[in-house]
Amino acid sequence: MTASAKSMRAAKAPAAPAAEPADSRESLLLRRAAASYAFPALESVANQFSRSLRDLIRALGAPAVQVERSGAEQLSFAEWSAASAPAIFWRYHAPPLKGPLLVAAARPLLLQLVDIFYGGRGQLAVEREELTDAEDRFAARLGRDIAMQIAAAWRDKLAIEPELDCVTGDPAKLAAVRADDELFVQRFTLRGAPLDGRTIVCAYPVAALRGIADDELLPDVASSGADPAWTAALDKALRGVRLPVRSVLARPEISLVKLLALEVGDIIPLSMPRHVPVTVAGRSFAFGSIGEANGNAAILIDHIEKGPDHD
Repeated sequence: MTASAKSMRAAKAPAAPAAEPADSRESLLLRRAAASYAFPALESVANQFSRSLRDLIRALGAPAVQVERSGAEQLSFAEWSAASAPAIFWRYHAPPLKGPLLVAAARPLLLQLVDIFYGGRGQLAVEREELTDAEDRFAARLGRDIAMQIAAAWRDKLAIEPELDCVTGDPAKLAAVRADDELFVQRFTLRGAPLDGRTIVCAYPVAALRGIADDELLPDVASSGADPAWTAALDKALRGVRLPVRSVLARPEISLVKLLALEVGDIIPLSMPRHVPVTVAGRSFAFGSIGEANGNAAILIDHIEKGPDHD
């Protein structure tokens, strides 16, 4: 074969495909997989939110509650709202998401949390469709607290600050979401009496997530090439931060009549529990027993709290 023939055949041969970078969208919130959309970054968001949600529910008066995260799924808005009912729905405006962020909780859960918050044991006397004014206010407060937990869960991925703009028991009032809109749904199940089996669900419209496909996630500090000396100095400084440790030894309750009749010298009896919660900077840390050490009142740590991911 002549040199000219070889050159002609080489010219006709198809060019070898250029080597693609190893998943160039790995650092993005959204990537395409098998002709559908996958959301790898939302896995760690859900893990963080489950821990924050656990701390929030405990702070409301249910110290033994754990939170279980189920696998995410994609549902239409109609399917999701029907499966959630009867529920309380919260809708948030959360830029840069190009659509609303939705959260739902079973209505009985809200009624139980209200009862616990005001000193009850979370027992439901009867289910009601209409909420009282106090329950409406509590639902709005809970929605704002959940917004802060969601923002914290996203903080190292994307800076979003959800703002509550609707609280309703009627999914038809969740404007800007159509029945056939696809949602990416994350389900969180509470474990521990009296809330065992109750669920809280976060739903992100798939279109809203697709809208930020080209937004870079915030860099991971561990892989950002930070100066080791600076990192060591920061770590040393953080270890020296002093955090407030608090334990509630008793929560006595008396009637309003007795409260108004109290005078100087009166005694309020206390029932001291065997185990008391210990919180650090407002977060549940451990349970301990009341005792004495070196002539001072003290708490012996009996159990250090561990989350579902052993955090």
